[in-house]
This record gives sequence, C-alpha cells and structure tokens, in this order.
Amino acid sequence: MMTLQKTVLLSSVLLSVCWGALQEPRNVSQYHEMMRQGHAKITQGESEPDFIHRFNGTTMLQKMLSLDSMYNQALLLKKEFITEFTSGIKMSAGCGVGLKLLLDGLKERSLWSIKMLDAIGKVPSGIYDGDFIWPGQYDECIAISQAFTDRITYNMSFLVRGKYFVAGLWNPVGYNTTDLRMGVCLPDACNAADVKQVLELAFLELYQYTNKTIKLSLKYVYHPETKYKSTPEFIVSSVICSIIGFLLLLGTLYDMFINQGVDSSEIGDVRINKQDSDAQSVNSDTTHLMSDGTRVSVLSFRNKVLHNSVLRKFLLTFSISTNGSKVLNTDALPPSAVQAVNGVRVLSMGWVILGHTYFFTLGSSKNVAAALNWTQRWTFQIILNGIYSVDSFFLLSGLLVSYLTLKELQRRDGKLNWLLFYFHRFWRLTPAMMLVILVYTAYFQYWGSGPFWPNTSPDYKNCKDYWWRNLLYIQNFFPISEECMGWGWYLANDMQFFVLSPFIIYPLYRKPLIGYIIALAVMIMQVVYRAIMSVQLDMTLNGAPNQEEFFDKMYQRPYARIAPYLIGVLTGYFMWKSERRVKMPKVVMVLGWIIALVCVSSVIFGTTEQYRGHKSSTGVTALYNSLSKTTWSLGVAWIIFACNIGYGGFINTFLSARLWSPLGRLTYCAYLVHPVIMFIYSMSQRYAIYYSDINIVFLFLGFWMATYGVAFFVSMAFEAPMIGLERLLLRRNKD
Repeated sequence: MMTLQKTVLLSSVLLSVCWGALQEPRNVSQYHEMMRQGHAKITQGESEPDFIHRFNGTTMLQKMLSLDSMYNQALLLKKEFITEFTSGIKMSAGCGVGLKLLLDGLKERSLWSIKMLDAIGKVPSGIYDGDFIWPGQYDECIAISQAFTDRITYNMSFLVRGKYFVAGLWNPVGYNTTDLRMGVCLPDACNAADVKQVLELAFLELYQYTNKTIKLSLKYVYHPETKYKSTPEFIVSSVICSIIGFLLLLGTLYDMFINQGVDSSEIGDVRINKQDSDAQSVNSDTTHLMSDGTRVSVLSFRNKVLHNSVLRKFLLTFSISTNGSKVLNTDALPPSAVQAVNGVRVLSMGWVILGHTYFFTLGSSKNVAAALNWTQRWTFQIILNGIYSVDSFFLLSGLLVSYLTLKELQRRDGKLNWLLFYFHRFWRLTPAMMLVILVYTAYFQYWGSGPFWPNTSPDYKNCKDYWWRNLLYIQNFFPISEECMGWGWYLANDMQFFVLSPFIIYPLYRKPLIGYIIALAVMIMQVVYRAIMSVQLDMTLNGAPNQEEFFDKMYQRPYARIAPYLIGVLTGYFMWKSERRVKMPKVVMVLGWIIALVCVSSVIFGTTEQYRGHKSSTGVTALYNSLSKTTWSLGVAWIIFACNIGYGGFINTFLSARLWSPLGRLTYCAYLVHPVIMFIYSMSQRYAIYYSDINIVFLFLGFWMATYGVAFFVSMAFEAPMIGLERLLLRRNKD
C-alpha cells in the first residue's frame, strides 16, 4: 500500500498548487455526468455560467483524482500549507500571472480552467500491473485558449493557452525502481524551469508533511513540442532529398512518356542518324528562330536523350516505373537460383518485426507487469527468442556470398577482382543506410506529436556525433548508449563477416582442407568465448542481469556471432561443390529433417522452464549460450540445403513461392526503417498501450504492412538508383 499512498499524495500536492483556496466541498453531481452534460452544453449552446452553476469544482477535483482516498488526502492540505507552499515558489513573472488567472478561474469555475485541471495526469487504476504512465489529456491541454482583457491597466487583450509538460519522477519501491511519467498542464507563459521549481518544492513539502516517510525526486521536466529548425543536418537532408526527388520525377516521366513508347530499334548507342543532323531538314519539332533570324535545325530533346546512351541510362536509374517493376516482379526464378532463400529471408524479417513490436512498445505499456506473465507460456518463447532471426540472416548472407563467389571463381579460373568484390558490397549497402540515417536524424521530430513525442529523434545526439562509425561499419565495437540507429549493429557485423569471407572462401576453392580448418577454428573460438562470457556475466539463457553489458559483450560483438555466417559459407560451398545434385537414402533424408527440427525447436523452446521459475545451473546455462547459435544455424542450413538438392517437398514449395520475391528484395530497406515506424507509432500515442494478445497481433500486422510499404519507397529513392549508378559507373548495365 506504500506505493499507492505515495502516488495519492503526489497527485494531491500537484493539483493543490493550482487549486488554492477553494470553497469547502459540497455534495453535487458526478464528474462523468458533468463531462457528459458538458458535451450537451457545447452542442446545444447552453451558456457557460448556467452550465458551471450546476457543478461544484471541488467535487470535480475529487473525481479527477479517481480515488476517494486521494480526495481525502487533498483535504489534509490546509490553507496554511498552501499559502506557505505558493510563497516559496520563485517563478517567472508571466507564469505567476498565468497561475493566478488559473486559480481565479477555478474559484469562478470557468470552463477553461476546469479543462486545464482536467488535462493534468491522475493516478489510474492498475498501478500494481505496472501502470506508471499518467499522461493526462494532451490534446485537451494544448487546445485551451482563453482571452482576457485588461482595460483598466493596459487597455489590451491577451490569451492564456494550455501548455503541456511531462514530468519524469523517480519513485523507490522496495529494492526496485519505477519511473513515473505524469502530464502537467499549465498556462503557456510557464516554462520547464517553472514547472521544475513547482514540483521540487511540492516534493520537499510532501516530505515534511508526511513526517519524512514519503520521498520523491524529479528526474526531468520537458515540454514536447515541434519546432522547425535550420540545423546542418536539416539543410543537408533537404538539399539531398530535393535533388533525389527531382531526379526521380524526371527519370520516371522520361521513362513513361519517352522511353517506353519507343521501339528498341530506334535507340542506338551514341550514333546519330544523318537525317537528324542535316541542317536542311526542317521539322516543326526540331527548328526554332535564333536571335539573328536564321532558321537552324536542331535535334529534338527526345532524340538527344534516346541516342545519348549515358544520359538515357542515368535517367532510367531513377525511374520508379522501371525500378518498381523490377522489385515487384514475381516471375518464376531460374533453375540456377538458390531455392527457399526468399521465403526464409521474409519470414525472418517478419520474426524481427514481431519481436520488436513487443520491445519497442514496452516503454509505453499500461500493464507491463501483467505482460511479463506471458513469458511463462511455451508459445511466447518464439517472441523471447526472436534474436535467432538475425542468425538466420547471417546464415543466408554467408551462404549466398560463398555460393556466388565460388561460381564466379570457377567461371574466371580462380581469378577475381577482390577490390571490386568489396566495393560492390559497400556501395550496395552504404548509400541507402546513410541516407536513411540522415533523413531519420533531420526530420523525425516533425513526423508526430503527443505527450510521449521527443523534441528530436531518439538517436539524434548519437547520430549527430557518431554517424561516421556507421559509415565505417564499426559501431558494434562501442557501447549501445553511443550507437546511432542501434539496430544497425547487425549491418556492422555482416559487413565485417563479408570482409573476412575471402580468407575462408578462397582456401575452400583452392585447398578445401585449409578452409575447413579455418572455419572450424573460428567456430570453436566463438563457442569458447560465449561460454566464458556466460559465466562472467552470470547469464541466464539468452540474457543477463546487466542487459547493457550483455548487449555490448555478447550480442553485438562479431566474435560472438560469426558461427552462423561460417555455417552459411560452408553450406554454400557444399551446394557449389555438389552442383546441387545429391542423392541420399530416404532414411538419411528423414533423419536429417528430424535432426534439423529438433535443433531449431530445442533452441527456441528450451528456455520455457527458465521463465517458469526453474533456473538452470551455471554449466547448463553456459552450454546453451555457447552452442545455441551454432545449433540453430545447423538446423536452418539443413532446411535450405535439402530444398536445393530436391528433398524439400512442400516446405520448398512454400519457401520458394513467387510471392516471397518482391518482399525478399525489400528486406534490407525494411530492416532499416521498421524501428523508425515503431517509434513513430508508440511515441505519438496519447495514452499508454494496453498489452493483450489481440492488440499485439494487430499492431504486428500493421507494422509489417507499413514497414514494407515504406521500404518500397525507400528502395525506389535510395537503394535502386544507387545500384543502377554502380552498373553505369562500372559499365555493367545490360539492357
């Protein structure tokens, strides 16, 4: 009951700041009835005095507090205490005037002052389920606008508007700490410093008033607002996006109205038909009068562009029509394509979005304590162990790099331009990533509003100071608290693995035994490292008491995650070496599928008993944490391998279905933008999110569809043009 007592007194003191010396309480109608009839007042035109006359502000305060006991606590705050309290506040002159008008309005029961009081956050039900977010009514607060006319002193009119603040409080509860977030609505003349003084003095008085049994401290006060600022990143982003937007428009219009309506025979390389350049040829579309009156025949813009190979290809790289048709193409994959990859990729991305649906909304959850009970379900282990979806990405990346590189080495008799090998990868990933970072950093604050909305992007400071780490793909060697776009750790790992891949792939091509030894040695290194760290960090299965230390030393370090990539490299090698023509007895095939399913199932559902209170021993925990990545990857590797050698059955039919192809091409951009979409949703809410199965399902589906919708446009603007430019620069484009 101590927690409830603290929260009751807290709200009582805060509201008493604005309440002042009200009349003694009288028995009147219910608060919700006043709100209902308030709507009637607005719609039916009832005058404000008539409406206010039928209600008493004191009872309204009682109902606002939600609990009768809170009202009783408020009555204990005697007028002497209120006088002493308000006299100790040193606030700005404008805020003092605004608060005086608010107190006068409450005494007179003015509707605007009642709305301002109504908009303040109050203690809700469900505190013991973890509801420590009391936002109040953000939109009601900022909509308040009351005009006053001071004809005696200044002979002028002025407005009092509502201004919303969020107060972050630190409330000790036993051995745990719980953050409280409370909305405060005050006149717009007040600033964060004024609110901070009011709250700090309130906590001090409350500490004295309760005989030093209740101690609350203020962590922060901020005013969520959106202001357009000409910051360097805003200017740079605006310029770059304007240029890209212009090129997209120009390229698309050219493609649709000029290029697509021309027969391919009309387009040469750079040669121009003699008739087009003949000065005697006169055509209404190709002639104009010069200033000297001489008629000169010139090439039409259409023919110039059509016959200028470089310009034509450049414009087409920005065509949404052409690039979109390529991305959305669902034609059957050629026999040489690796089977099941798109299905695994898209399902893994869906798994990432599902896990992040819980993770990114947890901070604004209304019933986080109740939601923690879900961890005991065996089905919920799929969510808790969604971290293995990233290992599937590592596996796919290693497999494709290995398989395609080995085929290229075979085609070129063991020779490969390794500089181009690295450049292609860097160019394929970096422009899109850096442009997303730039837009996210520069524009995020303008994409929403509300009590939870930040004044800058969540990663603004880190991205402004440390964006170069993302450019160099080294951000995973720094603490998560310093990372720009924290989810970019995966991209850093993947690039680092790619840089190291030739040192395994080339030995596999020349001397397979050496390649096996290198790969096996690195995998053993990872197993040993993870086992040691599991003990040092006192880990549970896939977790640790210190989550930040766990993330830094275990989750994002390349030497703790490389085994899935290496298993992918070896799988790609076996597929290349066997030319995907492997015959095996039916018993072996069935046994392989059984082992694979046991591997993936044991990793996912092996944590169930831990969340039901049965803690594993240190040895068992270290064994699981050291081998789980490898075990999972071996199971997924078999599924892909079996699908490519003809033993996939209906699973291969499902994973290789055409519908996965467009989504598979958008996966990279989907990974880049999906947390931003979740930030926008969760931070623009007016109230805390209530966790329930059906709510999470619909949130996941909404995030999933919105992610791929946004990813399509990001791909058209940032990814596809860069790929086309690379081909143009390296003269690799083939019409």
